[in-house]
Amino acid sequence: MAHRHVLLIGWRPDAVEALHRLGAEVTCVVAAHELPAAGALLDDAHTVVAGDPYATEPTLAALARAGLSADRFDVVTSQFEYSLVNAAVVGGARSRMSPAQALLLRDKALQKRRVRAAGLPVADSAQVTRPADLHGFAHSRGVLKPLDLSAGRGVRTWADDAGRTLLAGTLADSPTPGPWLAESWVDGTELHLDGVVRAGRVRFVSVGRYLQNPLAVHTGGPRGSLMEHPDHDPGLYDRAGAFADRAMSALDHHDGVFHLEVYEQPDGTWVFGECGGRIAGGSIDVMVRLQHGVDLHEEWARAVLGLPPTPARPAAVTSFGHVFLAAPGPRPALPALPEIAARPGVRHTAAQPPPPAPAARLFPATAVVEGKDPRHTAELVYDLADWFDDRCVPASRPADARPLREETP
Repeated sequence: MAHRHVLLIGWRPDAVEALHRLGAEVTCVVAAHELPAAGALLDDAHTVVAGDPYATEPTLAALARAGLSADRFDVVTSQFEYSLVNAAVVGGARSRMSPAQALLLRDKALQKRRVRAAGLPVADSAQVTRPADLHGFAHSRGVLKPLDLSAGRGVRTWADDAGRTLLAGTLADSPTPGPWLAESWVDGTELHLDGVVRAGRVRFVSVGRYLQNPLAVHTGGPRGSLMEHPDHDPGLYDRAGAFADRAMSALDHHDGVFHLEVYEQPDGTWVFGECGGRIAGGSIDVMVRLQHGVDLHEEWARAVLGLPPTPARPAAVTSFGHVFLAAPGPRPALPALPEIAARPGVRHTAAQPPPPAPAARLFPATAVVEGKDPRHTAELVYDLADWFDDRCVPASRPADARPLREETP
C-alpha cells in the first residue's frame, strides 16, 4: 500500500491503531482533555487541538492555526458517531462520504424516512418540535428520542394517552433540546447486526441478541447481548445479510462498518430500529472478533484506505456474549479488572468511562464471556453480572475492594 496520510476527526484510539497497522500516517483532531491519552499514540506534530472536534468551525480554525487544511491529507474521516458529519464537511472530496450520506447515519428522522421509502418495516414516526406535535401523534404507546444522540441518551417512553400528555407537558423544560422524534412502540426482542459494507454490498454480518431490549435497561436487569452462532442457525445469518443489504442501500452507506438494530416481532417480522455507520459500544467489537475472527476496526480502516476486506474465516466453535457490569450510584468501590478476568469464562474485560452526568445506575466495566454453547454462555453472563453486583460496596461504607484499572489483555 502506498503511504497515506489520514486526518481523523475525533479521538478514537482503536481507529488510530488500526490505521497505523496498515501503514497510514495519522493526524488526529482532539479536544484538549484528550491530549494525555492521545500522547500515547501520537506526537505533538500529529495532534490538532480543537475546542469542539465535533463542530465544523472549531475544527477548521484549529487546522488553520496548525497550518493545515483538508487538501494536505489523502483521506479525512471519523470513526466516532458525533463527528461523522463534521468529517464529511471538512473533508469535502477527501472524505469517504458526503455530508448528505453522513446525515443519513445520524439523523433519526431522515433515516426512518429513507428506510420507510425503501419498503423495510419501520415504526410510525413524526418530528416533535413543540408539545402540540406530541399531542397530535396518535399512538397511545411510544418512544420520544433526540434526533441525533446515541446509547439511549435522552430517550423517554409513554405507555398510554395520559402518559403521552404528561410527557408533552415536560418538553418545554427538557434538558435535551428539541426537536425530537416520536415513534410508535414496536414489540419484539431486539437484535443487533454488526458488519462490513464495501462497494454498497454487505460483506460480513454478525447477529447478536440483547439480553433485554435497551429501552428496558433502566428498569434493572443486565445490559448486554449473546452472539447467535452461524452454525446453529445459518438461516438467521442469511436473513440478516439480506436485511442489512437493503438497509445499507436505503441509507446510501457504501463503504465502512455498521451497527444496525432490528426488532424481531412475535410473528417473525423484522422491524428496522436504528443504524449507525460506526462500531458498536461496550465490548461488542471484541465479541465479534472472538466469535467470527473479524476485527471491525481493521475492516473500517481498510475501507478508509481503499484496501480490500479480509477474507471470511470460520466462526469459533464456542459461543460468546458480552455484558456491561452494573453498579449502583454514587460510584461504589468495585472489583478490580483482574478479579473480573479471573471469573469463569471471561475472555476480556475493560473499564468504561464515567457518564457525563450523575446517574442512579453506572456501568463501570464490560466483559466478554465464552461458553461451550449459547445456553452455557448465557449462564456465565448472568452469573458474572450477579457476582459483580454482589461485590460492589456502596460509597458510604468502608471498602476493601480495589478500583478498576486499565484493560486486561
